[in-house]
Amino acid sequence: MSYQALYRKYRPQLFRDVLGQEHITTTLKNQVESGRVSHAYVFSGSRGTGKTTTAKILARAVNCVSPVNGEPCGECEYCKASLDSADIIELDAASNNGVDDVRAIIDKARFTPLKLRKKVYIIDEAHMLSRPAFNALLKTLEEPPEHVLFILATTEPQSIPATILSRCQRFDFHRINVDDIVSCVKSAVAKSGASIDGEGLLVIARAAEGGMRDALSIADQCIAFCGNNVTAADIYGVLGAMDSSFLFKTADALINCDAAQAIRLLDEVIENGRDIGVFAADITKHFRALLIAGLCGKCEDILNCTPDAMARYIEQASRCGETRLRSALDTLMEAMSGMRYLALPRVRLEGAFIRIAAPEKAAPMDDNGIMERIEAMEAKLAAIAAGAVKAAPEASVAAEIKKAEKPDAKASPAQAAPEPSPAARPSAAPDTGAQSARELWEAVRKAIQPKNPTMAVLGIKSEASLENGVLTVRFPKKAIVEAFTKPETQRLAENALEGIAPGTRIRFSTAESGGDSLAEQAKKAFGSKIEIVE
Repeated sequence: MSYQALYRKYRPQLFRDVLGQEHITTTLKNQVESGRVSHAYVFSGSRGTGKTTTAKILARAVNCVSPVNGEPCGECEYCKASLDSADIIELDAASNNGVDDVRAIIDKARFTPLKLRKKVYIIDEAHMLSRPAFNALLKTLEEPPEHVLFILATTEPQSIPATILSRCQRFDFHRINVDDIVSCVKSAVAKSGASIDGEGLLVIARAAEGGMRDALSIADQCIAFCGNNVTAADIYGVLGAMDSSFLFKTADALINCDAAQAIRLLDEVIENGRDIGVFAADITKHFRALLIAGLCGKCEDILNCTPDAMARYIEQASRCGETRLRSALDTLMEAMSGMRYLALPRVRLEGAFIRIAAPEKAAPMDDNGIMERIEAMEAKLAAIAAGAVKAAPEASVAAEIKKAEKPDAKASPAQAAPEPSPAARPSAAPDTGAQSARELWEAVRKAIQPKNPTMAVLGIKSEASLENGVLTVRFPKKAIVEAFTKPETQRLAENALEGIAPGTRIRFSTAESGGDSLAEQAKKAFGSKIEIVE
């Protein structure tokens, strides 16, 4: 007997054997048991989720003489005849999508079944039918003969006309979760006399992306390539992918701003003959996992990973800020999109790695770039606090902030207007109020330095004014204002100011927009001639 693929050999024969679709199989069993089977169904969902399999089981169940709890008994003459019967017709709409093909179905549907109780039409890839073909099917689908059942299976339900969907009962098949895929593949492989280690099964389940047929096909291919004892390393080789430890190593190089090491690791991928497109997708998924781990904490159900891998994701994400992870993910997605159109995709991915590993080289006018630098400084300060890195003097850190805030040399005149000449500047008398406001802000800045040294350094380049019991601090960049107005930082500054000057409030704003409210500006312009009514 010729060899049969695993996904065909171990196709479910009963509703209870269909994994991950209990919301559908339970409904269908109840309909069969109560005799309330509809005349038409639409089964929609991604590939390999059990649409055609469920349709075949339903075709046998509606023809069974004595179904057991809605399941076909498998013993009656109709169940045996339905395994290979001309009354169960499976059509491929991709190659039979014209009006003439649908008219042939309509003509044959009028005749009673040859052996079974019902004639069942299973139309695969139903969305491939042409618009005239759908129109021709409308009337028959609305009022078919009593002995006919239509089942339309599709991966694109949005392409099926609403007039068709309204005449059918629609069931949406979910992607199968990793645990169900692992258990099914393990059982099928064991029945075939082979074995795959636990990590290998997890790799297969992830690569299948919710499709059982894909998982069994990968397992089949691995057994043919490696023999009856398959390891995770063998599966990575078949898939053209790198193992998870290599992805963590690459991410470490990027997070630690070691572009040279990241480029060497990419070269290793290519030298080992791996698919660079697969590697780009894998490292993108890895940074997505880091971002989600940083936001959600323990979330093995979202990332479909083991507890050990989850702990590694959380630890690695803790060494990189959210803004930088989002920027890295955007950069990798953009690189993946561009790689498919290039003769040298390697160059595109190398450029993305260099960009991720050098956040200090982001566009100076980009707020995200400034936030990346702030997060990188926070990581360095945390390392200093842990004793892993020698502390740099405050002056050098301040110089780095000043460099980050320096406007782009190519900025437009509106973005970087030249300062007026000394002759053009209006003369001003010494401002004792400004002097005292600056001293007050310096005292606040030094007070918050032990608890948040990063924000204390960011507060060096600023302007301060004190009026009506409100200390207004202005910064040159909106990103710095957003960092100071975070609840924990705002609260820290308010507590420090309360200890220095009780009853004084503090607010932060950008120097470009000015710190005065509309009411304050009106008071300055008109003095006592205007009265503000709140």
